[in-house]
Amino acid sequence: MNPTASDESPDEIGTFAPFGEFDESLDSAESIGVDSGATLVKLCVRRSGGDLHFGTWPSPSRDRVLGLLDALAPERVGITGCGSRGVIGGLGRKTANPIEFDAWGYGANHMLEQLGTLGEAPYLLVSVGTGTSALRVEGDRVERVGGTALGGGTALGLGLALTNSRSHAELTALAARGDRGRVDLLISDIYPDGEIPLAAEATAASFGKLVRSPDETPRPEDLAAAVMALVAENIALLSTAQARVAGVSRIVYGGSTLVDNARVADTVRLLGAVMGFESIVLPRGGHVGALGSMLLGA
Repeated sequence: MNPTASDESPDEIGTFAPFGEFDESLDSAESIGVDSGATLVKLCVRRSGGDLHFGTWPSPSRDRVLGLLDALAPERVGITGCGSRGVIGGLGRKTANPIEFDAWGYGANHMLEQLGTLGEAPYLLVSVGTGTSALRVEGDRVERVGGTALGGGTALGLGLALTNSRSHAELTALAARGDRGRVDLLISDIYPDGEIPLAAEATAASFGKLVRSPDETPRPEDLAAAVMALVAENIALLSTAQARVAGVSRIVYGGSTLVDNARVADTVRLLGAVMGFESIVLPRGGHVGALGSMLLGA
C-alpha cells in the first residue's frame, strides 16, 4: 500500500497520496507536471512555497487531469507520456509537451540532487514502467540507449494469468509471502556446493522446477514471487550490459514497477553490485517523468 499524503521520511521527496487519490487540501499550484503513461497517470504538483505533492491515477484519467488543472490553476504546466496528446487537446492554454525521455532525465537529476547523490559523472537511467527504457544521462543531455519489453506490464499480465492478481499492490503483496525456490530451478538444485562458480541462490531456469513435479499445484504466492524474480533479474542483467556499453558505472532505477516492491528493488541492487555497478533505486522513481515535465513546464 502506498503511504498516505502526510507520510514522509528523510529519504523521500515531497508527499505521496495513496493510489487513485490526491491531496484534497491543495487549492492552488505554482506548477504541475503530468506523465500520462500506458498504465498509470503520474502527477507532480509544486506549491508556491516549493513543496512537492505526488499522486498516481489509473490510465486513462484525461477528464480528471483536466479538472485538476482547472481547479489548481497553475502558472506552469508540463505534460509528457503516450497519453499527453489527449490531455493537451482539452486545454485552452500554452503547455509544454517535452519528450518523455527528456522529462525522465530532468526529473531523475533533480531527485538525485535533492538526495545529494547527483555528481558529475554520467549514469544509466532505467525506467521500469509498463515496459522498460534505458537512458544515458550526462548533465542535461539524455539519450535512449536501449530497453526491453519486460516491465511492469509483463509482471501484471503474468500475475493475472497465473494467480488472478488484478493490481500491482495485490501482486506485490502476494509475492512478498512467496518462495520462488518452490517454482524456479536454482543453481543449488542442480550443482553441489562449490562445483560451479555461481551463487547457489542464482536462477538456473525461471519456472524450471515446475516440470520436475508436474502433478503438484504451485501456490499462488510462489508463482507471484517467481514472476517478480523473472522480471527483475532480466531487467537488471540487461541494464548492466547496457551500462557497460554506455561507459557508465552507476545505474539509477525509476518507474512505478518498483514502488512498494522490495523484491524487485532488492534484486536489481544486488545483481548490479555483483556485476560491479552502483545501483540506486529512486524513492519517487515512478514520478521522475511527472517531476521532469513540471520542471520543463511552460
